[in-house]
Amino acid sequence: MEHSGEVWQELDYNGERLRGIVPAELEVDKVRLFYGAAVMLYRFKDGEVEYLFQHRSKHLRENADTWDVSAGGHVNLNESQIDSAVRETREEIGVDLDKNKLEIAGSYIRWKIFVTLYFYDWTSRPDDFKFNDDEVEEVKWIKASKLDSFWPNLKWTLQDDKLFRINLEDFAERIAKKYENN
Repeated sequence: MEHSGEVWQELDYNGERLRGIVPAELEVDKVRLFYGAAVMLYRFKDGEVEYLFQHRSKHLRENADTWDVSAGGHVNLNESQIDSAVRETREEIGVDLDKNKLEIAGSYIRWKIFVTLYFYDWTSRPDDFKFNDDEVEEVKWIKASKLDSFWPNLKWTLQDDKLFRINLEDFAERIAKKYENN
């Protein structure tokens, strides 16, 4: 997806907000860090935890034709990470999230991006996903118990991201306990 007109939030290595940066400037190695937000939708179905992954379009410049988190992207200038997570989910898979129901998994620095990962409970909600911006081709629910076989399909930055994997595994245990106790 082209990022025409977007201005991303740049920050220093102490997490202090700096100026805005247009995506074209990212080619220049003067960028310190910028914010990102990612969302993993999950559901508890037939006694198992499932995560929603998106298949990125073959026409994208970066990470084309690979699988990625449910939704995610860069935080715009003066936007919060949680607001970015809600916006990116609407833009990429066409659904609105209640930001008060986002569950934070953690934050970390990855590839010059200060990423916050959120989980969102999609249990009992319809799969009425819409792909509006040519960034996403399809979505697929993957059982947590099948992540090992699905892992090689993910974009390389996720395949290599041990914290992301740990978050998925730990969160699956928490979700299962939550639903088994209800």
